[in-house]
Amino acid sequence: MWKLGLAAISLTACAAASDRIITAPEAIDPPRRIEAADPAHAWTQSTLKAHGIADTTITDMVRQLDEGAYPGVTSVLLAHKGELVLERYFEGAKADDLQNTRSASKTITSALIGIALDRGELATVDQPVLPLFPEYERDALEDDPRKGAITLAHLLSMRSGVRGNEDAMYPTDDWVGFYWDQPLVAEPGKRFSYATSGPVVLGSVIIRAGGLRVPDYANRHLFEPMGIRSYRWPISNSRGSQGLAMTGGGLHLRPRDMAKFGQLYLDGGLWKGKRIVSEEWITASTTQKATSNLYGEDYGYFWRMMDRKTPSGTARSYEAWGNGGQFIMVFPALDLVAVFTGTNYGKMPEMERPFELMERFILPAFAPRSAP
Repeated sequence: MWKLGLAAISLTACAAASDRIITAPEAIDPPRRIEAADPAHAWTQSTLKAHGIADTTITDMVRQLDEGAYPGVTSVLLAHKGELVLERYFEGAKADDLQNTRSASKTITSALIGIALDRGELATVDQPVLPLFPEYERDALEDDPRKGAITLAHLLSMRSGVRGNEDAMYPTDDWVGFYWDQPLVAEPGKRFSYATSGPVVLGSVIIRAGGLRVPDYANRHLFEPMGIRSYRWPISNSRGSQGLAMTGGGLHLRPRDMAKFGQLYLDGGLWKGKRIVSEEWITASTTQKATSNLYGEDYGYFWRMMDRKTPSGTARSYEAWGNGGQFIMVFPALDLVAVFTGTNYGKMPEMERPFELMERFILPAFAPRSAP
């Protein structure tokens, strides 16, 4: 079986890395839409009242969003105990709009690696990555023999030691080659070094292990089994890796389907009772591997672990973050999934407005102050 790894990512780096994704127009994977609804995979919809949630603060939040008090926030969705209890859109956004999830896409890539491990297409999270790329192996090892020690776990946790230099990567004609050409700034596994080129390499790992392009692999093993039927995955303009999906950012999903992904993890890898990814992978991905010294959050496999303030203390969450305000937040103790989308690309602190919404309005409703 695969084993565990370790890491940390900063939202600032996340913002910079996903802001300038360059794609040739003809290289964009077309939107995939299958219009026939499958009730077996649809969200069960309910209401806050039916779930015993006092909706006063939520009503206040929606009113303020409608009035423009939080510009750039385009949707808020809440799922409680497996049912969608709030779904609201703002600033002209619509339920069927495909939202650019930016670096929150990395968590989808992590899930695909977990599926490949579950299926036996990859042996262990601790296996070295470079042998999967024989065309780069000789030059990479001549440049720095330590690159041979980089494992899947290192890539998943941003601990490969490879320098992050995304602005320089996007114009090149071989993004995977770019990754292996970069100098090490630390020993593999020793410390965090944000590099979106690492998740790009993981996309190529999925292709080589699973024998399918990333959008096809994701559709077969993740999206279609969950009834996710409308999405777009940009294809990089990296001519040396033609057809390589941008697995470091840019996957477009409906907010409802972002919430499905959060619910999948909350339910231990099950969607509507169907096993999609192993519970072992869910646990490994959302268990602390390191603590970031920037935000003070713990970090797993492309998930951040946070302690969010509530009226009675804190609530532990694990979260996928994307530039502009794309967030999937999972609160296991509250049986709650929250999704936000936004348009505050490259803007700090504006992209963090959902954090205020979470702590000012949502958590007081779902985690009320304890009685004296």
